[in-house]
Amino acid sequence: MIIKVKNISKSYQKTGRGVLALDDISFEINEGDFVTITGQSGSGKTTLLLSLAGLIKITGGQIHFNNFRIDNANDKYLSDFRKKYVGFVMQSFALIPYLTALENIMLPLAISKISKKEKIKKANTLIELVGLEDRIYHFPRELSAGQQQRIAIARALINEPSLILADEPTGNLDPSLSTDIMNLLKKINNEKHVTILMVTHSPVAAEYGSKKIHLHDGKIISY
Repeated sequence: MIIKVKNISKSYQKTGRGVLALDDISFEINEGDFVTITGQSGSGKTTLLLSLAGLIKITGGQIHFNNFRIDNANDKYLSDFRKKYVGFVMQSFALIPYLTALENIMLPLAISKISKKEKIKKANTLIELVGLEDRIYHFPRELSAGQQQRIAIARALINEPSLILADEPTGNLDPSLSTDIMNLLKKINNEKHVTILMVTHSPVAAEYGSKKIHLHDGKIISY
């Protein structure tokens, strides 16, 4: 088991009233699972994902990652936790426009103590994995949306994380490119045994999950 979520809740104050974004949620994720999180807008999907990353503080309950609690950890621990164990894939790609594809992939290694030669070697291996070895020196503006997302996925893998958190990774892509990206994520999940938790609105993308969590009004209604 890599993640254990126990009775977590998250409440916000919005326009003078309380909003319960997560309502007494519990589940467990095993290493190597591909978990899809679905639900209507406002159901708590992104709040759940950000909570698992330690990017927002939950109101109640516990989140365990490899038997360590992250819900009450300090900022330094959480920063180290994300750097060592978590890769992020976002809907917007979030590539740096003035860096090449290779440089964008290497970015999370900027403060790493490994040599530049080793950084380039790792990045080259990943750009081959995502099938863009002929785009190494291209800038984001010179890449299609699907290619940009492939680079973002390679960047998420550069620190060899055990967990990838993906928030609508196909949200900006047409159906054909979405299928390509989902097949790539499934390949990474199968071959590298990286656990993936993915928020999606797409019923097609959701079918890639080996486990499926469906939220409604902050509650799990199917799992």
